[in-house]
Amino acid sequence: MATTWESPAESLGEHIERLAAIEAEAETVQTWQPLVVPGALQAFAYACAAIHGASLAVPLQDVPARAEARTQRVDRLCAAASFIVDESALYRPLGGPAALVDQLDRLLTVAALQPRLTLRILPQGIEAHPGLAGAFSLYRSNRQRAVLVEALTGSAISTRPDDVAAYSAAWDRLEGLALSEQESLDLIDATRGTLCRRLRTSL
Repeated sequence: MATTWESPAESLGEHIERLAAIEAEAETVQTWQPLVVPGALQAFAYACAAIHGASLAVPLQDVPARAEARTQRVDRLCAAASFIVDESALYRPLGGPAALVDQLDRLLTVAALQPRLTLRILPQGIEAHPGLAGAFSLYRSNRQRAVLVEALTGSAISTRPDDVAAYSAAWDRLEGLALSEQESLDLIDATRGTLCRRLRTSL
């Protein structure tokens, strides 16, 4: 009998439920995001802009509820969660500059309050790396491994050993290139400070 990790989802609702179940059962979660702040770390206004901008099929009236659900994900994470985010995401003003300031504040707060969560930044200007292929998340429990790969038209979950091994190797490479956790938090804080000063100047 197929487990939740192995069962294919036939509809969007089933896919979301399956992903939530995998996330809840996982002991470790490793997420790489090259373009935006990962969904589990998003603040409300930023999440609204991300959902509306990237998911054109989502009715506008449904966006706030989906954004609110995103803001609650990190509080439900029981796994040891590691995130690597490309530096460019710190400068992309989804929802506008004020929403980005709020988002950077949230990153610093979550990192301070969630001891099982680590956040690292991949600096700009480094060499080519496997993360250029796109965003992904690895989920692991004692007996199960899965990878979620994101694309424009949706996301796919695979438990194939070859897929998991390839993305695990990509993760290891990204870890080797990323800033340390403290260097990453210092960069986020400095970026936030610069943006706040610009906002005050423009008022």
